[in-house]
Parts: sequence; C-alpha cells; structure tokens
Amino acid sequence: MKKIELFGRRLTIGFEKKEKMKKEIKDIEYSAKEVVSEKIVYLIFILVITVVSANLYLFNGNLRLGDVAIRDIVAPTDIIYNDKEAKDRIISEIIENSKKEYISVEKVEEETIQRVKVFFQQLKKEKKIELQMAHENIKTSFDVEISEELFTYLFEKSDKELDFLRDKYLDDINILYEKGVKKDRNLLRLNSLFEKMENLDSNEEKFIKFFIKPNYILDTEKTKELLSEKIEQVNNVSVRINAGSVILKKGEAVSENKVIILKNAGLYGKTSKIIKFMGTFIYLLILSIVFKNICMKFLFDEIRKKSYYSAIMLSLAVGIISFRVIDPNWKYILPIETVFILLGILINVKTSLIIGGFLILYGVPLNGFGVEYLVIEIFSLIVSLYLITKIKNRTNIINTGIYIGMTKVFIVLTIAVGMNMEFLDSLIKSGILFLSGAFTGMLTIALLPYFERTFNILTDIKLLELGDLSQPLLRRLSVNAPGTFHHSMMVATLSEQATEAIGGNHVFARVASYYHDIGKMKRPQFYVENQADGVNPHNNLTPTLSTLIITSHTRDGDEMGREYNLPKEIRDIMYEHQGTTLLAYFYNKAKQSNPYLEESDFRYSGPKPRSKESAVIMLADSIEAAVRSLDEKTPVTIEKMLRKIIGSKIEEQQLSDADLTFKEIEIIIKSFTKILMSIHHVRIKYPGQK
Repeated sequence: MKKIELFGRRLTIGFEKKEKMKKEIKDIEYSAKEVVSEKIVYLIFILVITVVSANLYLFNGNLRLGDVAIRDIVAPTDIIYNDKEAKDRIISEIIENSKKEYISVEKVEEETIQRVKVFFQQLKKEKKIELQMAHENIKTSFDVEISEELFTYLFEKSDKELDFLRDKYLDDINILYEKGVKKDRNLLRLNSLFEKMENLDSNEEKFIKFFIKPNYILDTEKTKELLSEKIEQVNNVSVRINAGSVILKKGEAVSENKVIILKNAGLYGKTSKIIKFMGTFIYLLILSIVFKNICMKFLFDEIRKKSYYSAIMLSLAVGIISFRVIDPNWKYILPIETVFILLGILINVKTSLIIGGFLILYGVPLNGFGVEYLVIEIFSLIVSLYLITKIKNRTNIINTGIYIGMTKVFIVLTIAVGMNMEFLDSLIKSGILFLSGAFTGMLTIALLPYFERTFNILTDIKLLELGDLSQPLLRRLSVNAPGTFHHSMMVATLSEQATEAIGGNHVFARVASYYHDIGKMKRPQFYVENQADGVNPHNNLTPTLSTLIITSHTRDGDEMGREYNLPKEIRDIMYEHQGTTLLAYFYNKAKQSNPYLEESDFRYSGPKPRSKESAVIMLADSIEAAVRSLDEKTPVTIEKMLRKIIGSKIEEQQLSDADLTFKEIEIIIKSFTKILMSIHHVRIKYPGQK
C-alpha cells in the first residue's frame, strides 16, 4: 500500500500483480479528476471571497426610524425600487381629474320648457282662489314640492310680472341646457353652473331646481371602465439611486422616505440585512455548484494543463477583483471583455464562453443585481465569441474592440428606448461604453504578448506571425540553406493538408514545418539537398563523425530557436520530427569495419513524436525526400513508397506516442498522394522538346 498526500487529501494506492496495470490506470484517472476538482475549487474560492467581501457592510450597525446618522450612508450598489406612494398619488390625480362619461337624455329640454310654460299659465288661473288651495293644486298638478315661500313670491306677482319672470326663467333654463345639466348618481350638478351665470336671484335658483331635469346622466359602467384603463396604464414609478450616492448625510435623521430607500439597499434593520446576505449567499452557492460541474465536464483538459489553468486563474481573478474595486459609477468603462478575448485567443472559444459567462454571473451581486448591465455584458460576450473566430492578426483585435463598443452602444440605446429612460443619460452612457470597447482592443494587444510569454502559450496569432516568410530566421534559412528551405516548404504543404484532414492544428503543422530543419544552417553543405556540383563532404569523413554532424541539426535548431525566442512547441518538433530514427547508411558503412558497434550510437536522440502534428511532420519529412528519388512518379509508385516508409515507422514504433489511429494514417496517405501528384505531375512535351 502506498499513501500520497495531494492537495490536503490522502490517496492510498494498492497493487496486485494480476491487476497492476488496471489499478495504475484507475488511480491515475482518479488522481487527475481530484487535481482538476481542487483547481476548480481554488477558482471558486477566489470568486466567492471577492463577492462576499463586498457585502461586509451589512454587518455595520443598524439604523431605525428617527435615528440620526453618525456618518454618511452611501448606496453600496445601484438601487432600483418602485415608489408605491408616488404611484398612488398619480392614481389619485387621475381619479380626481378623470373625465366622466354621460348618457344624453333626448327631449328633456322641450319637456321642461313646456312644463314651465304650463306652470305659469295655471298659476295665473289659480290666482282667483285662496293661496293655500292654489298651492295645493299646483303641487298636485306638477308633482313638485315647490316651497310655500317661493309659491307665495310668485302668487303675489301680477300677470305682466309673471310673463317677465317666465321669459327670464326660460332663457336661463335654455342657457343651462346648452352648458349641460348633469346628474351624477342622485346629485344634480347645478351650483357650479349657477356661479357662472349673472342676474340670478335665490328665488329663480329655487324655481329652476324644482323644475329642471338633467339632459346628461352619468354612465357609471363606462366611466369605471375608462378609469380602470387609465389606472392600468400607470406604470410603477421606478426610483434609481446610483452606487456611491449618499442616501443619508451625517447628522440627518432617518425619515419614512429614507427608510424605504435603506430597506431596498439592504441597510435597514437586521432582518433586511440577513435576507440580503442570505439571498446573495444562496445565489453564489448555486452558481458555484453549476460552475464546478460545467468545468469538470467541458474544461477538464484545459484546467488540467498548467499553462492554461494559470492563464484562466489570472484572468478570472483580475476580472472579478476589477468588478470589486472599481467605483460603481465607472463600471460601464471597465473593459471586462479583455478577459473574453484573451482566453479565446490563448486557449479556445469554449473556454472563453464558460469562464467569461461565469465571470459575468459572479459579478452580478457586485453590480447590485442590475439587469441592464447583465444584458449588456451577455450580448458583449456573444459578440466577442463570434469575433474571436475571425481574428487572424493583432490588428483584428483592435477592430474587435471597436465592434464590441458599437454593440454595447446599440444595446444600451435599445434598452433606453424600451424602458423610456432619460435620453441624455443614455447618450453619455453610450459614449462611455464605446470607449470601453475601444480600450478593450488596445488592452488585449498590450497584455497578449505577456500572457503568451509568461504562460508559454502558443496562439494562432503568434503562429501566423511566425509563419511570415520574411521572419529573420526563415530569411537566413532561404539564403544559407536554400535546398533545406525548399524542402521545408514542401514538408509544410504536405503537413498542413494532412493535419487538417485528420482534424489537427494545421496552422501549427505548417509553421512548425518551416522551422523543423533550421539547425541545418550551421553546416548546410553536409546535407544532400544543399550540396552542389556533386561534392559530398561525407566522403572524407568517418561514418561516426558524419552521424554526429547529421544528428546535431536537431540540437542546433533548438539553440537557434531559443536565440530567436521560438516557442517551446516548435522547438520540440525539431527533436521529435526525427524521433529515434536510425541512420542506416552510416551504421551499415561503419559496421563493415567494426561489426560490434552499438546501433544506438547511430540513432537520433529523440524523443518520438508526442502529438498528431509532430507525427505528420515526421512522415512528411521522410516522404518528401524519398519521393524526389523516384524515377517514375505515378499514383501507384508514390502510394507504394508512402506505405513502405510509414510501415517502417510503425514497425520501429516511432509513432507509438502520437495517438494516431489506423484510420487517420489512411487519411494521411491519401492526402500525401494527392498533394505529391499535383506537385510532381507529368508535363506535356512540346514539339521539338526532347
């Protein structure tokens, strides 16, 4: 039994002879999962601690209604809440000022005028009898409770005076009907109309009240319906308080209005603070569980690789700490998209999506759970992921930042229009967001070389730059060893196409092929492709010395690569493209004079190819030189030679570490054959040509 301490946990491994290999594999897999799990926990720890530290203000004392603030109380995050009292005031004003709906009553005006005329006619007739009896007759005839005082006033008038009063009353009644005599429920609204009319005495007002009937009656149902529609259209009155704004000044008492703001900020009372803290804690707990599971499933290999994990951890830490320390009023200028672009370029788009997405989600509590900022950043992430796939050089990064800025501007203006926000504020915010996007591109360009160098990550951008044939090292190769340069170009063509066919990194294969033989520049004349006039210096050397010179080009290439700061992945190809191949010609020649020579003395130092790209370059390197020696270059002869060379490599176990399948080897053979035939195609002989 063997005990291993790993990241604070004890791993016990036991072996039995029959199942030794099986248990080794199982324990290695378990250990790898545990290591990756621990690494993810470290990431979560950084994220959670940063977010929780921003909520420590919740434990700083309690304020109550009427208390006096002993210091300025500022909003820890953006606060947006609905002001219920303001909404109620708006509804009250709508109810008070709302126009009522009435039903028009037909012919009521004519009937009222006719009754008044008849009244005065009968009054003249009733003047022949006693006052009391006349009053009773009028009341019975017209079914009105006309007062005794008013009736006495009219009864005592002469016929001429009654005619005058009749005409005046009728004129005033007409005016009233023109203005509209309205009845709300059981209330006849006349007083407001009387106030607008001149020369009305109390007797006339009483008379009109006894006889007039409304020509408009309140339509209660329709009025309620219209009023309900207006009330439903009243939106919540949103109050926004920006993070960092002073809620309560030192020495100011806590009023009821301030209590509402403090509650929404989570700063009033223990209950409010506990609820806010627990809500944030539960959010972080659920988010962390999801983050860990997604990383284990989709980012296992990326987190397992040390260089990638270091880049992820640094990017994530800088991103979340930036959210934490920046003044909330300046959060929109924070170029957080730099993290998305860096991870997309350094690792892959999948990593950028997952890490960038969760960085935004962990930053939500630090931004007061603001939906607006969340929407802006999500769209920025989506656009960033799309644009990352289009980046071919560092200039494209600047354009990516500008496009991200334009996207942010579009989103914030769309939100402003949809939520009816203040246009000037939205315009200023748009300008800040555009600057943030532009700054994102510049910051990414500034940081990318340091990330590449610090974590030894070879990016496609770096590869494309190294693939420029005007690079100093490649120019030296083309001048000092033109044969090797041409050979490298041919190997690059073969490797790129074959690697792409099997789903490998074809850009890396092409660029690595350019540099795989740069060590030959040190002694170019010792390699057949650079020899002119048939002069071969090996004819004057011993096989052992020739072997040392030939095999040294891998080591010489590594030294030159270090001098020119070539990435380690490309320098590894310089060793791996020859593997541990035997220099059979010099070995057999030396064996003629000394049959007891060690074969290992005539082999390359290795290591063998450890990736698909490296294996393809090894095969392309061997095949390109061999095909040139064929007298007849047809599909059959070329494919026959390919299979012979590849078969020998497999037999010598040169491809045992490269993770190539037989299916992929067949694809490589077909790809090589097609390319070699297009290069060495048979030309048509023109008349007179020998």
